[in-house]
Amino acid sequence: METASHTIRRKLIALLVSLVMLAMFLPGALAVDLNVDAGFYFKQSRGGTCTLASAAMMLRRRAYLDGLSDWVDVTENSVRKTAWSGGLSHSFTYKSMQVGYGTLPSGKAAKTSTLIQLLKEHPEGIVLYDRSQPHAVLLTDYTNGVFYCSDPAGNISAGRVPISSASVSVGSSSCYWYIVSDGNPSAVVDEELTEAVVEALDQADAEIAAEEAATETAAEKQTTSDTWDWLGKLFS
Repeated sequence: METASHTIRRKLIALLVSLVMLAMFLPGALAVDLNVDAGFYFKQSRGGTCTLASAAMMLRRRAYLDGLSDWVDVTENSVRKTAWSGGLSHSFTYKSMQVGYGTLPSGKAAKTSTLIQLLKEHPEGIVLYDRSQPHAVLLTDYTNGVFYCSDPAGNISAGRVPISSASVSVGSSSCYWYIVSDGNPSAVVDEELTEAVVEALDQADAEIAAEEAATETAAEKQTTSDTWDWLGKLFS
């Protein structure tokens, strides 16, 4: 027979599943919001730092995506300390975010396919570099068949623009930087959330056990009382 405690437990289990699923899909939901500029983009501070500025914008978007309140503090100067050595290092770590480097295949079709896949895996974007310029931009997304980016060059419109309006092109791009691993604490929040709900489930288990024990005791007492009543009537 189902009790109120059993009902509570089922509701808690449903809550746990819902919260875990929300934690899994929340980054994807926020990724859509990244197409609306909340203050992600800026221009390079001086000549020759396009890669650094683009990397800083990428890290800023990742921090925002992870729900960090200090994402606005990710700047060209703050990233420079760990990422710059006469040029943007191929591998570096900024706070808990590890950045790596990759090269693109030859041929525009192959590059296009690779970049689309990279953006699916990295909604914060990637730093796209064109050695023939030389220049780098933050490639932000591929939407409705169009690549968008933020170009740190001062002569290009600010914010998110189609790559056709930028200083580089997909066909002439050669390499990229991307976030290899993200150690920001969003995953910890999920674990804490799960742990809290599991504790609630354990408490529900204890309450159910106590309720069942009390019910069994009451049933035993009732059976004993009924037996004595029957015996009393039998010999009266």
